[in-house]
Amino acid sequence: MTPEEESPELARLDWDTWNSEHIARHGVTREQVQEAVAGDTVTRATYKSRFLVLGPTRAGRMLAVVIGPVPGQPGAFYTFSARPASRSERRLYSDAKGGEEQ
Repeated sequence: MTPEEESPELARLDWDTWNSEHIARHGVTREQVQEAVAGDTVTRATYKSRFLVLGPTRAGRMLAVVIGPVPGQPGAFYTFSARPASRSERRLYSDAKGGEEQ
C-alpha cells in the first residue's frame, strides 16, 4: 500500500492533559503537531487502527505523530504521541516525496 491509500480524513485532533504532557516531554508543542499533520505529510497505518504521520512544521522541524480515530466522531483523532522524527523516518519521508530534503 502507498502512504496516500492509508491517509485518514483528519478534521481535528483531540487533546487532554495526558497527551499534552506526553508530547511536551519530547519537546513538542500542540501547535507544532497541528502544523505537521496539516502540512505535506506521509502517513502509514500502524496497529490498533492508528496512523504514523510524518510531516514538517512551518519552521522545518520534522515530526513523527501517532494518532488514532476517536470512536463515534468521524474525522476526530486522538494524539497518542509526537516527537522529532528519527533518521529512518526522515529518510522514509524524503523517499516518499521523491528525494526532497527535510
